[in-house]
Amino acid sequence: MLRTSQNQFPPAQIGDTVRIQVPDVNRGRTDNRNVLAVVVGIEDSDFYELANENGTLKQLYTRNQFEICKEKLLSIDEISFQEISLKEVAATNSRSGGQGYTRCHCKRKCSTNKCSCKSKGLLCNSKCHNSLNYCNK
Repeated sequence: MLRTSQNQFPPAQIGDTVRIQVPDVNRGRTDNRNVLAVVVGIEDSDFYELANENGTLKQLYTRNQFEICKEKLLSIDEISFQEISLKEVAATNSRSGGQGYTRCHCKRKCSTNKCSCKSKGLLCNSKCHNSLNYCNK
């Protein structure tokens, strides 16, 4: 007996909290592997519009691209309707600034906002300067 995709992936309803996997290329090694969102629209009964507090995702998703959470962790009242990509959502939730680690290439002490780390409110790390001395640590 063949299994249909509806049996394997039951349809989501508007208001359901879902978990979307973030591709490895769109996140750093220490970043979350998943993003939570809520279903805000369904088009042609196969394509889902998803959003969270950071914005509404630009692309539509099919049912096999996300998992439905058992609990309602987000509500439609908490979301933003500004369009945003999954990569931007992952970067917003990132501790390291998004896709990989943020690093500067300063030759001096990193004491001004010309330093890309300092301007983003991050501390310089060993990936920025290797073993050189720096002030923003």
